[in-house]
Amino acid sequence: MDSGKWIRELREGRSIKSGDIERISRAIAEVKGSPDFYISHSTLCDIETGSVPSVHKLFSLAGCLKVPLEELLRAFGIDIDELRQHAYQSESSLTSGSQLEVREPGFRFQLNFNTGFESEETCLLRLNPKDLLGLFPPPLHKYLDPKRYRYAVIGTKDDTMGDLIPPRSLVEIDVVQNAVQMSGWTSVLERPIYLVWHNNGHTCCWCQVQGNELTLLPYPLSHHPARHLRLPREASIIGRVTNSWLPS
Repeated sequence: MDSGKWIRELREGRSIKSGDIERISRAIAEVKGSPDFYISHSTLCDIETGSVPSVHKLFSLAGCLKVPLEELLRAFGIDIDELRQHAYQSESSLTSGSQLEVREPGFRFQLNFNTGFESEETCLLRLNPKDLLGLFPPPLHKYLDPKRYRYAVIGTKDDTMGDLIPPRSLVEIDVVQNAVQMSGWTSVLERPIYLVWHNNGHTCCWCQVQGNELTLLPYPLSHHPARHLRLPREASIIGRVTNSWLPS
């Protein structure tokens, strides 16, 4: 589906009229102090027939349609995740002179160690590089990247992901991959898992996003129910879980 048709169907599906777009975008333009954010009826018609709007009008359109700007950009073939990846690779090659090694997400329960950390709730670890070196055996030190990866310990009473990521596991989070992937997997083992911050702490889970509503989806056998939160007021996605290890 082309971008214009997608935007028109999204607008009509949400019962948003062109007059609503004009009214809301005018208010945004006034707040921003620039007429570039205003979307007139004729401009909206141009967009819905295939014209590519400016970044200012895309910003306003995302607000009018109540969708994340990143989702709207994807309608025009712009994937923010790819941009983050390219930017990170460029920075890495400039600082190290070598290509960034991209690790595919996967769960490898191969390490056995004691984190020395006990909590009923899942916690994001505040680790400096020296702490990371002490947590992992020497053969894995070359894979550690504090700028890109964060680490969390699943709480002793947190069975949100059941046997996939049991309580007391150590998880690695890729902060570059912080946009929810909505499709592309063929089994529950392939579905991306994310670390989410919310008003009550942190949760590792499957995620679903619709507009600004984030749904936290637990493993079917978990004792935790699905939760619905508002982005970004009630929750934010820290990143995608790329590795997980069981403690001893």
